[in-house]
Amino acid sequence: MTQLGTAVALIAAIVLSALVFDTLASFYPGTGAVKSTPAEQPAEAVVGECQRVGPVSGDGLGYWWHCAVTVRTRDGRQVETVVEHSVVTPDDRDKTIEFREVCYGKDNSDCRYGRPASRVWALALSSLGIVRIGLLLLLAVGVGFALVRGVVGVPAYYAWHNRRNKTRNT
Repeated sequence: MTQLGTAVALIAAIVLSALVFDTLASFYPGTGAVKSTPAEQPAEAVVGECQRVGPVSGDGLGYWWHCAVTVRTRDGRQVETVVEHSVVTPDDRDKTIEFREVCYGKDNSDCRYGRPASRVWALALSSLGIVRIGLLLLLAVGVGFALVRGVVGVPAYYAWHNRRNKTRNT
């Protein structure tokens, strides 16, 4: 029973760590571009309607704004999109906001928008993502190990492991 309790605690740690990492990532207002290729392009945005989300959401813990924006790019395109993580708020409504655009993929079809931000922020966010993945994998392995020990049992697991090693050696 202790092993099943450990597995539940580790699953709770996975959920809590995901919420904490999402919350930290939500403070970054930029596009997420770390490299200079593709380069961020200047743009302007006009904020429309906003919706408040929270206290627990994909943005993490706390209350955040998701706002519809109309982005005008340097090459004359006009894009309607929604930006999350309180990059813009209802206080920005009907104002022209300095924005950045970075596009990826074939024919630059995957574009991201945000406010001008230091590349150090983007690098820190990427590093945080690596730590997040490592922690997630470590906790997931712990859950798997605890579930195997909880379901099979410690003595049965070791007996199975010893039998498996004996058959390999013969």
